[in-house]
Amino acid sequence: MRGPVPPASLAPDPAGQPPEGRLGRLRSAWRTDDRGRTTFRLMPPLVLWWGWLVFVVINVADLVIQSHDWFAVQVTVAIACVTGIMYACAFRPRVISDADGVAIRNPFRDHKVAWGSLTGVFLGDSVEFLCQREAPKTDKTVYSWALYSPRRSRARAELRAGFGSRRHRERHDERARRRYQVPDTSVYGKLPAQAKEIASQHPSHVMASELARRLDEAREAGAAGGVLTARWSWASIAAVVIPVAGLIAVIAAR
Repeated sequence: MRGPVPPASLAPDPAGQPPEGRLGRLRSAWRTDDRGRTTFRLMPPLVLWWGWLVFVVINVADLVIQSHDWFAVQVTVAIACVTGIMYACAFRPRVISDADGVAIRNPFRDHKVAWGSLTGVFLGDSVEFLCQREAPKTDKTVYSWALYSPRRSRARAELRAGFGSRRHRERHDERARRRYQVPDTSVYGKLPAQAKEIASQHPSHVMASELARRLDEAREAGAAGGVLTARWSWASIAAVVIPVAGLIAVIAAR
């Protein structure tokens, strides 16, 4: 069983392979825009969002054509409520990586941390980012809503990585979590079985590995630190609160 991995750094590559050689086959899975930003998110929430929009268009059109009573108004406002929740919880969450650091967008709260202030990438119930803060504040763990990790898939990943039943507790975070390490994929092209094993991993595990690799590269390049910033997403809050308030008003008026 492996010993505890220091949370302040990634595990070194035992083969001495440079960071740019790791996960090279997986880089094409994420597109980088003209501004050098890469967005990490899972596909199921997006499918759910667009499927819901199709449902909304069909049903609202049907209500407009066939129904012109108070019940149609109530149903329309109820659909608007669910749409606001779906936007905040399914469409909006994502993790954005660029040359400066990582932005974690959650349903109602956004965090931005520079590479130099990012202590590590962890894998718990979701991909977690341990961020340094100015004294006397302790380090803060930011949880990514977008990159969730199913318990069964996480257990399989831990068995593959040889984590066993090790639990690592830190003073800044009372709950247990496991360090996610970058796998050495230099020989995967020669070993189809292991390549298939990588392909079978949950996408959030692969994305966590890619983010950890980028953190490793930024550290070696001497990335500057910064202040962890957080702000509320008022547009997302409004997308939920306003329809809910409208629904309450419609029900009360009835």
